[in-house]
Amino acid sequence: MKRFSIFISILFTVFIAKAQDPGDVLRLSQQYLYGTARYVSMGGAFGALGSDFTTLSYNPAGLGVYRSSEFTITPSLKTRLDNTSYLNSSFDDQRTRVQFDNLGFVGSYRFVETDEEEKGLIMLNFGVGYNRINDFYSETTAIGANSSNSIMDLFASQAQGIYFEDLTITDDDDFFFNANAPWDVILAWNNFLIDTVPGNPNSYWAALNDGEGVNQDQTLSSTGGVGEYTFSLGGNVSNKLYFGATIGLHDVYFRQRTFYSEFAFDSNQQLPNGDLFKSMIYNQTLTVEGFGVNLKAGVIYRPIPELRLGVAAHTPTFYNLSEFYSAVMDADFYLGQSNAETPLNNYDYKIETPYKFIGSMAYTFGTFGLLSVDYEYVDYSTMRFGKGGDGYRFTSENASIQNQFTNTFNLKAGGEVWIGKMAIRAGYAYYGSPYKGGTTYESSHTNVFSGGFGLRINSLFLDWAYQRLQLSDKYSPYMGASIINRDVTQNRFMMTLGYKF
Repeated sequence: MKRFSIFISILFTVFIAKAQDPGDVLRLSQQYLYGTARYVSMGGAFGALGSDFTTLSYNPAGLGVYRSSEFTITPSLKTRLDNTSYLNSSFDDQRTRVQFDNLGFVGSYRFVETDEEEKGLIMLNFGVGYNRINDFYSETTAIGANSSNSIMDLFASQAQGIYFEDLTITDDDDFFFNANAPWDVILAWNNFLIDTVPGNPNSYWAALNDGEGVNQDQTLSSTGGVGEYTFSLGGNVSNKLYFGATIGLHDVYFRQRTFYSEFAFDSNQQLPNGDLFKSMIYNQTLTVEGFGVNLKAGVIYRPIPELRLGVAAHTPTFYNLSEFYSAVMDADFYLGQSNAETPLNNYDYKIETPYKFIGSMAYTFGTFGLLSVDYEYVDYSTMRFGKGGDGYRFTSENASIQNQFTNTFNLKAGGEVWIGKMAIRAGYAYYGSPYKGGTTYESSHTNVFSGGFGLRINSLFLDWAYQRLQLSDKYSPYMGASIINRDVTQNRFMMTLGYKF
């Protein structure tokens, strides 16, 4: 419990991406469009269509639509631009990377010969492979001149009531783990960024005079993602009813490096003790590793040949995670420089993501094309922490989730037109904000636009897709600071190579 309470005070009050509390659960509960190029180009509206490997992670009944075996692989190129506005200053950051979003194999077994009447169980298919379901690669920088407060004010506030000797680092290897204070406060005290009020060893103030300001700079740099390894079974009954189920095993890796600095205004004056704050740098590294498991099931029904109706349900993903955290802080004063760092802290815990329910409808126009629409319902207030490695129950954190988050919907729509052996596709997806109305972050919704085309050459098929994601959200560099407004534009180019046999 001691190690977690120290860690959580650092993680959820200072320097978390989007200032979401708790950010760990939401980060793994939100999923955007990844997978094959055909799936992405049509906005992910495949809940009633099937016959695409990504549907194994979405509506597994789509596996039953397959009429033959198939192999697919999908590389992609992603460019992401983050624009921030903080204290009337703006900044742009851009990152580009190549990754794999899909690798899959479908095996198909036919129970009814083609020259027989197709009644009863016609096909039984299985699928194994990999679909990317989240990507954490990003870099966001915010800069601004703050004349109203400093992170040192936060450190001083957190230190109130703690005897100064309890903040002084000793040679004890377990000092940080046994300390009754947040780790960032310990680092600040040992770097002279906070000091006791004269005559009161339990009260603190920041190393700035009243009315003085600092130039602030924060960069959040993240890597990693979530991949799902799928093991699926699906079938076709009389070309009317398709069913399927998937066991999904999730592989999680998230690494965030946080750089934060403050530089004093040139107009700042010496402190009462004769010293003068010049600058401070605070670097933190957080790594999350682990695995999760879930179950998905769905059906697709064709009341008439042209119309398909689909429903699917996803259980929560049950994650077992390990987090590793460390930090180092440097300070520069007129009278000298200092440095302090934390040990590496490791904490194991469990989380559960929300249930997801999907309703879908698709209409085909013979060999000319199709239109498809999906509606997803997700209740983010049901996210929760499980038990910590030391038995901690996360009671207050789970209460905070229920107070901040709400249910929402995601809407996806897509279309496809065939011209000979070429298909032209377009799609759109809207992801609603998980936050309750009236909160600072209630407008954190996402729009995704996509398009592409495909070619069929005998048993070989090639699909290309372009996706543009637009996201606006808000976060704070530390508790009590002004809000950072962030606009994200993400462009992805992808190609799927597939072979049917």
